[in-house]
Amino acid sequence: MDSEPQPVVLTERQRRVLWLLSMGKDRQDIVRAMPGETFGSIKGTRARILQLLNADTAAQAVRNGLLGGHIGPYEDCGTLAAYRRHIKREEPTCPACKRGNRERAETEAALRNRRVQLNPAEVRLLRAFDAGRTVAQVCAAWGVRHHVVKNLTTSVYAALGVSHLPQVVRREAALREARMRGLLGVCRPDPPTPTDRQIRLSDTHVKILRELETGVSFSVAADRLKMHPGTFSSRVSEAYKRLGVDWVDKPQRKDAALRKARALGLLPEPATT
Repeated sequence: MDSEPQPVVLTERQRRVLWLLSMGKDRQDIVRAMPGETFGSIKGTRARILQLLNADTAAQAVRNGLLGGHIGPYEDCGTLAAYRRHIKREEPTCPACKRGNRERAETEAALRNRRVQLNPAEVRLLRAFDAGRTVAQVCAAWGVRHHVVKNLTTSVYAALGVSHLPQVVRREAALREARMRGLLGVCRPDPPTPTDRQIRLSDTHVKILRELETGVSFSVAADRLKMHPGTFSSRVSEAYKRLGVDWVDKPQRKDAALRKARALGLLPEPATT
């Protein structure tokens, strides 16, 4: 009984050579376009491509490569970026991008179907993220250093198969995957640690906050306090960190610091006339 034919798989190097051939490049042009290659190596790669694609000429290999989804109109066809480019430009999706999209879907399905096990610390971290905690807040609540939580975060993302995603969507994707797998359970996240009573501001921090409360810029406030602008900025950052608002978006950070300092009685009430 004959075995089923195996699918043709080209390496990235072979794909690039085939794509350059589709652009009408000869061997000399390909050598110039691929630093480190020689005429002999390109000749061998070309012969191997013809063999894999069952072609007698370069033109036949290019045709078979286009139909088989190994190359497309763009050099990066087959990647997610090229697939999105076709859609954005309202172009027909080439076979290479369709093939790449299918392979990505199969990979994601395989990741979803595999068994994922997280240790208690990883589950605890996900629950904290699900409650909206930042890495800095988790460090403060657990009493550990920043690199410990970062390493644990990297381990969680790798286990859930989201490490390849852009950083801005990685956390939400990890939480979605964990919920789908039932890894978060029904336990409530760790409550925030009551550290407000331990907050202390120096006299310099208080003076800086009172200047900022008037609405002046950093440079004007630094000049009024006779401080170097760099030193002033460092002291502002220290005050924000002590008040636990350094994770807030930058435009709202000052107002959040002033509100919290006022609520904790660390900032004197403004004088009334």
